[in-house]
Amino acid sequence: MKRSSLGLRVEYKIGIISSLSATIIWFILGSLWSLIAANIFSLLHSNVILPWQYFVAGISIGVAFTASVIFYKDKTNKFKPNFPSLSMDYICKKVETELLFKNREEMTYSSSSDILALKEINGMKSTHKWSGSSMSELPIIKSKSNHKVELCKDEPWKTVYVTFEVPLQKNQETDCEIIYNLGDSSRKMQPYLGHCVKNPTEKIILRLCVPKGMVNSVKKCIYADTSAHINLSLPQIINPRYIADIAMYEWEVDNPSLLYFYRMNWEFV
Repeated sequence: MKRSSLGLRVEYKIGIISSLSATIIWFILGSLWSLIAANIFSLLHSNVILPWQYFVAGISIGVAFTASVIFYKDKTNKFKPNFPSLSMDYICKKVETELLFKNREEMTYSSSSDILALKEINGMKSTHKWSGSSMSELPIIKSKSNHKVELCKDEPWKTVYVTFEVPLQKNQETDCEIIYNLGDSSRKMQPYLGHCVKNPTEKIILRLCVPKGMVNSVKKCIYADTSAHINLSLPQIINPRYIADIAMYEWEVDNPSLLYFYRMNWEFV
């Protein structure tokens, strides 16, 4: 499910705070175990041991052990790192996203993924936000397998569910490409192409293809939120490659960070 930029921003902060809280709690538990070990060592080397000392040592060990097990196993613990937007069902070996302009008002968007299942999965969701005038109702889907695609209702953005031809087992791979026809007759689209990393990913590729002279100042930017308010690096100019009359701007990112928003920005001439 595609969350709002505010939701992702809040989630990112909550996740970081919960991670720090978990570190502090583990430090406290570790210190408690160290004290218990020191007391046991002292008892073993003491000439006189009173019965109540055994009792206190036993109670301390029991409490520390129980607290450690509960904290480790309780998945609902609010102090454990929690990023609901992230999916750990599969790894993206490669995500390749392209926006191809036929002209200023007609374009094609495609997003292809090569994934590796981390457990048995039947399919995956794919969400895309478009700020222009029109977008095809259902995408064209391409794959080496016979995957199916259907529209997810009651989602904030255009979201489809891709059902795999057969369920993927752990460590099995598949591929999927989703293609949308886009329109912007009112010329209101926001000039950017981006990808927010919600799965462990090895490589992302962003590609902008436009008729020569249509855009300038194409830059690569990294943000901590999808509203692009928190810039994590200085924007850098991307130089184009030319194929006939098409200018191609491409950006490859190896091992992108989770929840980071990698985005190409530009200006229309």
